[in-house]
Amino acid sequence: ETLWGACNDYQAMQQAHLHCLETAASPDMERLVFEREQRFADLQNRLTALAYQWQRAAPEPALVSALQEHLTALRAGDVILDECLQAYRVTLAQTRAQLQQGQKVLVGYGNQAARGALRVVDRSG
Repeated sequence: ETLWGACNDYQAMQQAHLHCLETAASPDMERLVFEREQRFADLQNRLTALAYQWQRAAPEPALVSALQEHLTALRAGDVILDECLQAYRVTLAQTRAQLQQGQKVLVGYGNQAARGALRVVDRSG
């Protein structure tokens, strides 16, 4: 039963992270990564404990089937979440490139202004 709780917690985390990536202007990526690692570790520990139990007593086929379906759904959710994270990273890289280009332009304007100021000084002298 605790395994089902871990599965549900992981799925809830997936949905919360998707919502955050879709709506937040600047999501806290450190927090998202930390939460995902924690939920995954919990799920992994529960699955490991279940595997040890199944070594002692064979599981019911219905339980195995239900678990496979649930884990398949979690994996599908991870694929969607990974795609959203990758899209967010691309957006960040594009924004960073635009900012760097803007900084270069500003530096260029600053250099032009400085040369113009020197010319004015040279002409008056």
